[in-house]
Amino acid sequence: MVNCIICHMEIRVGVESFDECPNGHPAHDECLKEWIIHSSNCPLCSEPYSETLMKKFKKYLDRKELEKQNELEAALHREKVEKMEKVAQDIVFMKFQESIEKLMVVEEYDYALSRLDAMDDDTLTESKKRNILFLRGKINYLRGRYDLAISSLFKLVKEKYDYPDAFLYLGRSYQELGLEDKAKWAFDRVQ
Repeated sequence: MVNCIICHMEIRVGVESFDECPNGHPAHDECLKEWIIHSSNCPLCSEPYSETLMKKFKKYLDRKELEKQNELEAALHREKVEKMEKVAQDIVFMKFQESIEKLMVVEEYDYALSRLDAMDDDTLTESKKRNILFLRGKINYLRGRYDLAISSLFKLVKEKYDYPDAFLYLGRSYQELGLEDKAKWAFDRVQ
């Protein structure tokens, strides 16, 4: 009884095809095909397989190498597409922010807030969520809702402490409410 040195199952001589390394260690052809993708040496004795044997599996090895190359190219393509989609999403968000800023200039505060509320939080990055919090705070400051401005802006500075514009509008909101000590605290963090 002869066993395959790779799968350790019996080789049925005369029924199953097999090959041997120069030291006579047998392996099923199917097992050997998979083995030589990773190594051209016998798994038992590390002796290199003969050129004749390697030529026998050349087409298979070439096909596997081509598949590997195709997979790599597909992965690179997916990565490139993902990067392009991210850039496109960033541009769309920048345009959205511009539109909110324009609405603030013409004092369309309620409409601007409704557009901010319509943004789907699940699709936004943390940075974009922070920008939306800032815009909400700024809009509420501009429309005289200092309590709501403080609520949004304080959430923001709690998350991202180095957001000077948020501290500026937070300080102004505190000032409008006559909370000078809190306003000073916020203004001190504007730098």
